[in-house]
Amino acid sequence: MNKFQTTFFEKYVPEWQEIQAIIHEHWIRIIDNLILNLWLLVFIPTFLFYYSYAIQQAVPFYIFEIYLLLIYIKIIYDIFDWYNDVWLITDKWVIDLQWRLFNTNMKTVDFEHIEWVEIEQNWIWDTILNKWNIIVHKIWEEEFKMINASKPYIAIDEIEEKREEFLNPEDEVDKFDLVMDTLAWVIKQYMWKNKNINNKQEIQNNQDYEENIENKLNTIKEKEWTIDLR
Repeated sequence: MNKFQTTFFEKYVPEWQEIQAIIHEHWIRIIDNLILNLWLLVFIPTFLFYYSYAIQQAVPFYIFEIYLLLIYIKIIYDIFDWYNDVWLITDKWVIDLQWRLFNTNMKTVDFEHIEWVEIEQNWIWDTILNKWNIIVHKIWEEEFKMINASKPYIAIDEIEEKREEFLNPEDEVDKFDLVMDTLAWVIKQYMWKNKNINNKQEIQNNQDYEENIENKLNTIKEKEWTIDLR
């Protein structure tokens, strides 16, 4: 995932989420379509047009040029469509993006609603080209998949890692322990502070008591015929 891809697809992700991985369909899919379109829609018609006098008489050259321009636009559209049909794995969701020129469809699933993720291999070429089908199984037997995903294990690792963060109870235990430790520290500080206040108050009371006794003794000593037996 490079900076261009991140910037390009950020518009499909909420501002409070961050893209962790971008999973495309394998490039072999667009290459297959490109070869098929060039062979059937460009090479063969061009060959027939230039080597068939009857076709040249029936189809004006400017019409043939317009036809080739439309095929070129279609090829560019197919490439753009392939590039935009992706899975965006954020820190909160998996977003299945299906781009169209006038209508873009998006399906999302929270990690906590994912039961498990699997990959399918159809041919031995899938292993050689590193392309697999990724299937995300949601709760209530729902699922969505990406056919011929490129680098599927990156998607698997990211989804499983984020799913564990949402579902791992140890995280909740850690948070609970942190809260309890904080509360214990606050209570300890409060009790220590009150104890110091009580100790200071007790010391002050003792000092006042001794001063009171000393004052009374001095008053008695000042009286006539008083004898100090201490």
